[in-house]
Amino acid sequence: MISSIYYSFFKGTTILTEPVFVGFKNYEKLFSDPYFWDSFKVTVLFTVISVPLNMVAALLLAQLLNNKGLSKKAQLIFKLAIFIPFITPDVVSSVVWKQFFNSNGAMNSLLELMGMEPVGWLTEGPIAIGVLAFVELWKHVGLYTIIFLTNYQLIDSTMYEAATTDGANAWQLYFYITLPALKPAFVLNGAYAVIQFLKTYTVSRIITFGGPNYATNFLSYYAYSKYEKMDFGSATAIATFLFALIALLTVAGSIIGRRLNENK
Repeated sequence: MISSIYYSFFKGTTILTEPVFVGFKNYEKLFSDPYFWDSFKVTVLFTVISVPLNMVAALLLAQLLNNKGLSKKAQLIFKLAIFIPFITPDVVSSVVWKQFFNSNGAMNSLLELMGMEPVGWLTEGPIAIGVLAFVELWKHVGLYTIIFLTNYQLIDSTMYEAATTDGANAWQLYFYITLPALKPAFVLNGAYAVIQFLKTYTVSRIITFGGPNYATNFLSYYAYSKYEKMDFGSATAIATFLFALIALLTVAGSIIGRRLNENK
């Protein structure tokens, strides 16, 4: 990362030529580039969609797995089913999902069997973003679920017993005991999810190539496209900007998490 920051102040078009120091010109060029700001907006939009989606889905799955009515065997099967995608290599899963959502893929074949018109899953901007959000949900929700579930199992059951004795109903138990007790998991999952989705790259590179019409041209992919064009100065400037943004949000999340713990 230090090397990336260093070379963001240089201009170089090939790995064989000596880089030329240009100061902040790469950043000036970057901030005046409308494609960069479009990429930034798409990245933020994707993060804003994906973080709440993953948090809600993980919370619901953790609630399901925490159900005392489930046998240990059923819990193990469910845990494996939701966690295996997380340890599946990104490239492998992205290739599979690309084939599934292609114009002649399994999803459109299923729609045609049902008498419905095929959908341009990867050729229409808003739908393509939705597809990538779904793939990333499938990929990461297992980790967030396990973290929520671990926090669930640390909640003192006597609090529920005491509140029930005082006449609290199920909703009151959930909103006044369960959710406040899950603050550590929310902070940890939220921080990790924001970082993860801000730096989304593989699904854009493999499934959509930043398209259609730059609709999924996330910052990480835009930096890669600059690198492909041997515009190393712009590529490292984008990477440095993304690193600084993530570092800033990480520090902010750490401060918020510390204050939440102090107010417990």
